Amino acid sequence: MFVNYKIENSMKIINCKLKINSKAFTLIELLITIGIIAVVSTVAFLNLFSYRGNQDLDLTSREIAIILRNAQDRSISQELSSRYGIHFENSVSSGGFYDLFSGTTYATGTIISKNSLRPAIQFSDPTSGNSKDVIFTPVSGLPNASTTIIISLKRDASISKTIIVNTNGQIQY
Repeated sequence: MFVNYKIENSMKIINCKLKINSKAFTLIELLITIGIIAVVSTVAFLNLFSYRGNQDLDLTSREIAIILRNAQDRSISQELSSRYGIHFENSVSSGGFYDLFSGTTYATGTIISKNSLRPAIQFSDPTSGNSKDVIFTPVSGLPNASTTIIISLKRDASISKTIIVNTNGQIQY
């Protein structure tokens, strides 16, 4: 920045330019920088939040597929000479859970493991207050019926994953 000074020296006016070094930031520069940082941070945080929810959804669908395969493998190998199945329940009071059980039905069977959905995840199918069972036949490992399980994010139910158990025993997610 330059500042003009007039120096009067015996009838002569001399214009001098003095250079002033400015090594500090102005208030406007600071406010603009803080604003840009705030916008970038907000966008990054929202993307991270969305990414985390999608990761929870992917992980939960994989866990459900793994426990379905576990029940199918136990039925094929006739472990404990029993059928195995998974009970999916969308409880109104306690949220969603899925249990690995042995026996002909969930009600009369023995629960082997209990699994709850992550806090950010919910069942879309079975619907609230309902349940579904997938029971595998011994030796063949075929399910009692073709079944579809849908899980979604609680904050946005349109973001979902579908787990399908076909009548031929194939598990897709």
